[in-house]
Amino acid sequence: MKQDHFEKMIGRAPLEDGESIPRYIVVYFTATWCGPCRSVRPAELEAALPTVTWLKCDIDQNDYTAGYCGVRSIPSFLVIKDMKIMGKFSATDTESILGQVQGLFDCPLTVTEPVTPLVINDDK
Repeated sequence: MKQDHFEKMIGRAPLEDGESIPRYIVVYFTATWCGPCRSVRPAELEAALPTVTWLKCDIDQNDYTAGYCGVRSIPSFLVIKDMKIMGKFSATDTESILGQVQGLFDCPLTVTEPVTPLVINDDK
């Protein structure tokens, strides 16, 4: 994930015509050298909460976004809902990650909930 994409997700950069931002986003901060990051199972997280868009940010490839978000340890997760940062946390246990994500979204996310992207239209 690149910084310009991140800034669009939080409303700090304009969207292109027809471009939309998912309503529920989780950014997973990681690094290839991080031992604890290897215990995080992204495929299980995605399968458990398919209405969430999961993005990976390797801090060695994009340290600006991690610094901007105040990430001090990895693995860390940043939760964004409707272009607003809801919170961040560090964890490696799948159940803990899922519980914290659901808590920060302040709603139960289920397999049957439709994915509704947030569309920004600047035709004002």
